Amino acid sequence: MKRGEVAKNITRGAFFLGTEKGIAILSTLAYTALVARWLGPTKYGMFTLAFSVVSLATAFTGNFEMFLERYGAEYQVHGRLRTLTRAYQLALGFKLAFGLIATAVLLAVAPSLAAFYQMPELEVLLPLLAVFVATDGLATTGRAILFSLQRFEWVSGLSLIFNVGKTILVATLWWMHQGLASLALGFSILTAVQAVATLGASVWVLSRARSQAAPEGAPEPGLLGSMVRYCLPLYGARLSFLSGQNLGKLVLGTVLDATQLGYFSFAFQTVERFVELVHTIPQSLLPSLTQIVARNERERLRYVLDQAFRLIQLLACMLSFTLFVFAHEIVRVVGSPLFEPAIPLLRVLALVPIARTAQQPLTMLFQAARHPGYVFALALVKLLSEIAGYFILLGPFGAMGASAANLAGAAASFTGALILASTVLKEGTFDRLGAVMRNILLLAPSLMLTLFAERELGVQGSLAARLALIVPSVLGVFALGLVNRYDLEKVSSLPLPGAWLPRVRNLCVAVADRLARTFEHRRAA
Repeated sequence: MKRGEVAKNITRGAFFLGTEKGIAILSTLAYTALVARWLGPTKYGMFTLAFSVVSLATAFTGNFEMFLERYGAEYQVHGRLRTLTRAYQLALGFKLAFGLIATAVLLAVAPSLAAFYQMPELEVLLPLLAVFVATDGLATTGRAILFSLQRFEWVSGLSLIFNVGKTILVATLWWMHQGLASLALGFSILTAVQAVATLGASVWVLSRARSQAAPEGAPEPGLLGSMVRYCLPLYGARLSFLSGQNLGKLVLGTVLDATQLGYFSFAFQTVERFVELVHTIPQSLLPSLTQIVARNERERLRYVLDQAFRLIQLLACMLSFTLFVFAHEIVRVVGSPLFEPAIPLLRVLALVPIARTAQQPLTMLFQAARHPGYVFALALVKLLSEIAGYFILLGPFGAMGASAANLAGAAASFTGALILASTVLKEGTFDRLGAVMRNILLLAPSLMLTLFAERELGVQGSLAARLALIVPSVLGVFALGLVNRYDLEKVSSLPLPGAWLPRVRNLCVAVADRLARTFEHRRAA
């Protein structure tokens, strides 16, 4: 596999998955703006608490789809699509079986949870949302097949069913003066439709791939054992991550009232929706990294990883910059003035991507290099750090303490990931550390100047000053070498639909290339 082909596959994956998440963010922001104004903080808190419970229940369906994400690309390289088909059948069967069990448990405990949290609405919402748990196996295994075979256009297209549909659904229900039960029912119907469509697409794509491949022998023996050995550590990591994501809401539900819970949930989910967009790039790395590992091309592995790490760290810092500097405007647009008390929480959580998002390329490295235990260990570090933060900070600081605990957990896990990456791929260790330091050096002054400007000029008066921070930040990206001309070359070669998109891309690349050349000459001098 040529270096250009690897870059092309990664770029194509990032484009389609980024388009998917971009549309998802726009639709979700519209959905959140509608729901926040429709339900208000109290009912919004109830609905997010119900979703947290359902998310935890979904975790008990297993994670066999992660074997398909990792080994699908390797089986494709070695022409073992029959083995991949067998692995798909096993993963789907176990996911559906565990999903039915988890759904039954969720239905059984719904009345007890409603009584514990003193929210009768949970007794209605949880059974309606149980469809998420029951159909999880159809959606996740199908998506894993499409992803591992690098059919990113299918992954992107199918997600639009839910992301666009939920916005239309919320607007319609609000206009019809419906309530929480109707919202939960509508979400469940959309989820079921998306799951069935994903199943059909994955079966068709895999069948076509097998028909075009050379004949092969029987599937490898002991396949189920291989799946369990690979997935078990990652399953522990998933449980730890989901526990950390939802633990704050569940714990806060016992400490704070529904209104304060709504503020925390709003801030947390606003950050998460932007984070999901940036995470599409490291996710698109896994198939290509897997194929490089399968070919034992260590130098190429180092090159691809280090370039991706540098760019993703930069994207994470850009995201934190936007969320922190324009927190007031984001809250007013997405949540309305009713959610202004969530602004301090949003700013603390806005710092999380600096560590958590930048860790994702290293997570893909550990999975591709067959070190799932590292992923589990880092998830435990994150979870234990968060729990310690809850014990120390939740009592005196409430929701702000929960936000700080989330940040501490992400920072601890990222530090551990950098250390472990130096043992898996020692080459490039100092380059990765240098990228982290340069990004922090770029971001920190803007955050401090934002707080200073707001204190001296007020929120409205400081808007022009905060907007002015964009220019030196962009110049700093090139001055610190965080984007180079090779990066711009790959962007310029990306095929885009239509006529105006390529023109806009080419104009931006031309301006950026001139900046990159200017600062390269200055550094050389």
